[in-house]
Amino acid sequence: MPARLYRRTGCTLIKYSIDGGITMAKYAAENTDIRSARKKQKRKKHFVRLAVLIALLITATVVFVLKDKWLPKLEGILDKPKETIVNDGTLEQGNFPIELLGSGSTKLYTFGDMFVTVDDSSIKMYDINGEEQKSILHTLAHPSAVVDGKRMLVFENGGNSFEVVNKNGELFSKKLDDNILFATMSGKVTVIVTQTEKYDGMLTAYDENGSEIYRWSSNKRILNVRVKDDGSGCFISTFTSEDGVMSSVIHEVDFSSSEDIMTSKTLDTLVLDVIENDADCIWAVGDSKLCRLSDSGELIEEFEYSGDLLAYTLSEKVCAIACEGISRKTSRLMIFNCDDEGIKGDVNIESGSVKALISDSDRIFMLSEYSAECYDLKANLIATAAVSNDYVDFVYLEDALVFIGYRDLNKIQFKN
Repeated sequence: MPARLYRRTGCTLIKYSIDGGITMAKYAAENTDIRSARKKQKRKKHFVRLAVLIALLITATVVFVLKDKWLPKLEGILDKPKETIVNDGTLEQGNFPIELLGSGSTKLYTFGDMFVTVDDSSIKMYDINGEEQKSILHTLAHPSAVVDGKRMLVFENGGNSFEVVNKNGELFSKKLDDNILFATMSGKVTVIVTQTEKYDGMLTAYDENGSEIYRWSSNKRILNVRVKDDGSGCFISTFTSEDGVMSSVIHEVDFSSSEDIMTSKTLDTLVLDVIENDADCIWAVGDSKLCRLSDSGELIEEFEYSGDLLAYTLSEKVCAIACEGISRKTSRLMIFNCDDEGIKGDVNIESGSVKALISDSDRIFMLSEYSAECYDLKANLIATAAVSNDYVDFVYLEDALVFIGYRDLNKIQFKN
């Protein structure tokens, strides 16, 4: 018989079996072994996870270091040109064509979700269907306009008056002592360039209420001003002529400082437009070449045109330039991406001279003598349509092109 042990606990007599004690001890030992095995298994899982994590980090590091080798190949695969959309070019009916009643000097702009015409007597705003939404009379002679966001600047070429309007009417207007050479705006800042008795170039900046906030003058003529998107300052292109040779200098100014932030080296071209791109470089479009400068004004590289400049368009992302081609009745379209080291894809256009270029973040729209075309940033033709040679300019709005000729406005659907 198994021996029995007795122990008194309080008023209760508890009986133990020696064999039972051995069994309990054995169970406790087995339980300890299981816990130990589980801990080892957890440690093993943690080790495996850590090893996988280290391997992933190493792989990611190698991929990043070698990105310049594999990324262009991947882009080549992803950026294969899609099939070109051929639009039929059928003219829109309904309110189109819209007759132009001015003297042939009417100009066309986009204004938010509308297109706008400016002539010698009025500013007319239309919706995409050609329905007139508003007409604002003005007394400006030989007017030109600049649109930015929800505001439009209208000024006299060679006159001394300008006004800023929105969809509801005039915000403010001014009559100056000196004649206006040109004007521009960005956001809430309006810039007027004049010539005075003392200075060949005088720049005056106004805030959203028409109050003067900045002045800059030079003994050189000002050809172009590009106001920064945040309204903090601008780029100014000045030019001189010596022995019949034109040269330019670019200045960067801050409206809160009297000193120039940057003054570039002299460029041997007539700089027509300047913009700081998304790669923190400066594009300067000249009449004979495109220059790329560092943010300190040093010339990085330049691209000479093969023929006379026909049209250009600039944004922070892309610069597109059209010039005459080498062959007769051809043009050359050069597309520059801000991330590229050089020209990416030249296109020889057989349809004649290019009349106008416009761009957005990832497309370039072109109007030539006989066609309207759309290209991506790799110079791949996305869409095209045959158009009349009567048109001199155009705008793109809601998958449609609105054209302006000497007598009327027309519209076609333009999928791309």
